[in-house]
Amino acid sequence: MEEATILIIGAGPSGLALGALLARMNLKVVILEKDIEICEDPRGIVINGDAVRISYQIGIGEGLTTRIGKDIGVLHFHSGNFRQRTFMNYDLTIDWAEQGVSNNIAQFQPNFEREIRSAIKDLPCCDLRTGCEVISRDEGKDTTVVEYITQHGNKKSIKTSWLVGADGKRGVVRKKFLEPEGIKQIDRLWTYVGTWVAANLKITTPTPKTHPDFPLWQLGYTPEQVHDIFWPSGFHFCNNPKRPAVSGRFGPAGAQFWRHEFSIEPNDNLDNIEDNFWKQFGTWMIVPGSKFSRKLGDTTIEFPRDCIDLIRCRPFQFASKVVNRWYCRKTMLIGDAAHVFPPFGGQGIATGIRDAQALSWRLAIMSNLQVSRETRERILTGWSQERLHAWDAATLSTKLNGSIVNQRSLIKGLFYRFFMRILWSVPGFAHFRTKAAFRDKLIYNTQSCPGGFFLESAGGGRKVAQIWVRRPGPGHKPTLSDKVFLRNLSHLSILVLVRKPEDIDPAGIEEVLQVSKLSEQVLTMQDITYLYLNSTQQPLYENDEHIYYPCKVDELTVEGITPIRGYHETALQNRLHKSTKYILLRPDFFIHSVTPDLGGLLANLKKVREYFD
Repeated sequence: MEEATILIIGAGPSGLALGALLARMNLKVVILEKDIEICEDPRGIVINGDAVRISYQIGIGEGLTTRIGKDIGVLHFHSGNFRQRTFMNYDLTIDWAEQGVSNNIAQFQPNFEREIRSAIKDLPCCDLRTGCEVISRDEGKDTTVVEYITQHGNKKSIKTSWLVGADGKRGVVRKKFLEPEGIKQIDRLWTYVGTWVAANLKITTPTPKTHPDFPLWQLGYTPEQVHDIFWPSGFHFCNNPKRPAVSGRFGPAGAQFWRHEFSIEPNDNLDNIEDNFWKQFGTWMIVPGSKFSRKLGDTTIEFPRDCIDLIRCRPFQFASKVVNRWYCRKTMLIGDAAHVFPPFGGQGIATGIRDAQALSWRLAIMSNLQVSRETRERILTGWSQERLHAWDAATLSTKLNGSIVNQRSLIKGLFYRFFMRILWSVPGFAHFRTKAAFRDKLIYNTQSCPGGFFLESAGGGRKVAQIWVRRPGPGHKPTLSDKVFLRNLSHLSILVLVRKPEDIDPAGIEEVLQVSKLSEQVLTMQDITYLYLNSTQQPLYENDEHIYYPCKVDELTVEGITPIRGYHETALQNRLHKSTKYILLRPDFFIHSVTPDLGGLLANLKKVREYFD
């Protein structure tokens, strides 16, 4: 019988992300996907926070802002529709999360999946099989046999050590295999159920040739200016007490896709959704002529209807739910199979990608160490506690967005908008509020994650910032630090902050590793990186391939690299106590522990060994 180390059911974003990450760790992975072709209907359109950073780790980062999408720009909050004056704006083009790359991408999901599939083709350890419908699971003590039917109608079986359900909220893994075990999606923190229409539009920009009678040509407007007037940049949250809506651009630059979502109200006629859409959205495409010229004062300008292609328009019922248990023995759930979100938070795809990354390195370590049942339970319990903590944070963020967009009280809405306009007019407040809202706030703690893999008492539980780094000496190019510090995605890593030459002590670290008796499947000397922080002195040991220094903005500019706004080369060290020297890193950017000396490093490594023993 055919065998695989990990079998993934479902080739959506989370399943593909997990498969690509595991294959980069040289684990044999098979992905079974029921559909033959990629679904060309864009569903989720946002990748945010560290899900962008993870995309680079997967191997598709360079395509994020070219072939997949573009930076989302500014979040605008309006009363009524996006023609109305904003009362609140969040500029997301700044590196609030200190991750060195875009913090929010408005993406075209089919292209996102295509990019990962293309990357997987170059990874010999991962086999994606489409047109395969899973029909049964036979779970043994250490392995599971899954039976499936191929697109040609042949029945096949595959034996796996680990089974992962990434097949969506109605997928077979949870609905058929795990619900009989008592695993189901439940309400938590916030009970929300609502029906929204999600419409995808493809815009064609009119020109003087295609629409010679369009009034704005007489005033000297260009086609590009017309497009930007009627389809404003950024993303727009529209608080209308009668019908909340969310609207904005998505997809790669030049693709001219637009997403419009609006709530379904009790008296709506769902027999003809498209008519309902145009009644609601058509008025948004009409602008008084007086906004352009006094000559057009008594007229209205409407964007040509024949330039708007409604490629999808249908209602969806949304909820806020999460599984009551993320795994059962050696079967796990990620993505929509584990949780669902309302549409106005942009958290669905990103949270699934985070699930995948957090699970990937744990699966690698468990497989390579061949851990006991007790250790497996400890590791997966810690994973599920951390994921639930992260889901709670994403849900609260979504709830906050929803409370603004879905405000139905006219009086409360007026008061809130008035108050926000005053605050946003105060110099510096918008910067302060945006930083507070979008900085990297996810920090694990032992209260919510008692089994998590971090030492809170030793400074663990939060992510390390990402910066640009470079090896000393001629011929070396700047590199994003994740690629350098986390070279082996199946191992932990040690980052040494070097302030003086004697801080570079490989012999001391090697002795600590030997005394700790930590398996080489978890950490080796090849996983050590030295970051030289003294910007006034050229780093020593130019021939050591594991010594780097932070790159300043000017240095990046000379190399033709335009860093994200707000980038600062000290972001990494700014998050840490000034005495920190040794940082023990997990492959998912989180810090396990920090310490100022080798004695503390040894103690922390012994805790790691105990965790995996």
